[in-house]
Amino acid sequence: MYWILAIMAAIAASLIALVVGGLVTPADYRAVRRIRLQRRAPELYALLGDVAAYEQWTPSPTTIVRQPSTRAEVIVLRVTDDDTKSMLQWEWQVDADVTHSAAHSVVTLTELGRVGNPVIRFFAALRGHGGNAERTLRALAEHCDEFGVSVERI
Repeated sequence: MYWILAIMAAIAASLIALVVGGLVTPADYRAVRRIRLQRRAPELYALLGDVAAYEQWTPSPTTIVRQPSTRAEVIVLRVTDDDTKSMLQWEWQVDADVTHSAAHSVVTLTELGRVGNPVIRFFAALRGHGGNAERTLRALAEHCDEFGVSVERI
């Protein structure tokens, strides 16, 4: 009889730990990822600036709206995942890769998001944020016919 109470107490303690862990974890996050592609910077900047073309290469169905940016070299987008209804902000920056040649570029994606649910926030913090940014950068590389490109965490 007491073993049932012990199991129920352990389950309740685990749930409380998840909620408290999520409440002490920051809701806002910032993930920065970077890849190097064998394309010229203006070509990639034009591709990333064409919001209508994102549905051809993004890994999951999303609604994307371009936002005004204070810096001319940065493309700011508000992204809503159509499946989960989560909202993110993407900031794309494309620079010429001077270490290789003018035909190479460095693409940096900064993902800003907020996780409201404390339990999901706890697991997301354990797993690490930025998975969406990494998938998107890999999809961009595949769209540019480059496969096996490594994604750097910054």
